[in-house]
Amino acid sequence: MAKVESIPWVQVLVQMVHGPDFSIRGIVRSVDQDNRPRNKVGWTTIGNQVPPTLAGGGVDATEIRVWRDGMRVRIEEPDGTVVLLCDGTTCWRFRPNRDLPLAAPVETLQFRGNGTDLLARRPAAHWVGDDFTHPVGQIATTLFLDRPAWTFELAPPPHKSHPMQMVVDQATGLVLQQRSDGAGLVEEWVELTVGEVFDDALFVWNGAADSAEDERRRQLAEHHDRRAQRLDWFRTHVTAEPLQVAVVADVNVDYVHTFDEHTGAFEASLGRQMITGSLARRPRSSQPWELRWAGPVHRWSTADFDWAVALHDTELPVESLATLQTRLHPGVPVLDPSDGI
Repeated sequence: MAKVESIPWVQVLVQMVHGPDFSIRGIVRSVDQDNRPRNKVGWTTIGNQVPPTLAGGGVDATEIRVWRDGMRVRIEEPDGTVVLLCDGTTCWRFRPNRDLPLAAPVETLQFRGNGTDLLARRPAAHWVGDDFTHPVGQIATTLFLDRPAWTFELAPPPHKSHPMQMVVDQATGLVLQQRSDGAGLVEEWVELTVGEVFDDALFVWNGAADSAEDERRRQLAEHHDRRAQRLDWFRTHVTAEPLQVAVVADVNVDYVHTFDEHTGAFEASLGRQMITGSLARRPRSSQPWELRWAGPVHRWSTADFDWAVALHDTELPVESLATLQTRLHPGVPVLDPSDGI
């Protein structure tokens, strides 16, 4: 039974962030309100980066068996099927219906899904902001798995409905249980042993493996091949003609970043949807005008001002530029740009 005491939040927070660290072994349970496995995640290697190794991802079970000693990790399904090994240098992710595990550097390891985040110590940056970072009410002491622990509730951020309840081990700062009673979600240790010495062989894979970088390149090549095949189909069965059309775009001023009451100079952002851009003016001058905008910059002058506009990721047709100039200064003729702008 929990006992309410006057325990400073900073004491709990320091223990959660800084430890001490011990080796841990046990069983983690993770379920939703219907007692189904929660946070089942996968991965993708499409893109320019080596994908993270997702510990616990794809495990279709409410419990996993885990070992961790520093960056050495072993995760198994309840029947003993290995999900992930990490020897402190390399991680091997074992995938259903694949003969070989996927090997990736330890730096790519992330604890996500199936309760594996209970294996990771949360850094100080995690506790900045309002996303379940502030306790509500007092902190109580309790026993959890026969270990002295603190229990408390964290306030939800404005966009979430229910608070989070947590139980934290006093000796290690390890999160023993986190749950949302309102949402019916629970992640918790159901068995836990702290401080054992593990055999190195528990964390090592000596067989063949696929490289995460090779798989990323292979999937990227397959992605490009599929894209080219589908474009070829369209050109063959629909049309190979270029599809260039004029588009009416809303490029109203969205935000005025700077303005000067005395000179009339300003700089603003245009548009809010697919097409965006920048617009600025200054008193007419022959001095250089460094705008550092993306995209082609169109510049012109009137008797009183220098003007500049740019649309991001698209070109502004001559006819559209003329329409824009008329809207900005109706009846005022456009002069040749000032020297240097």
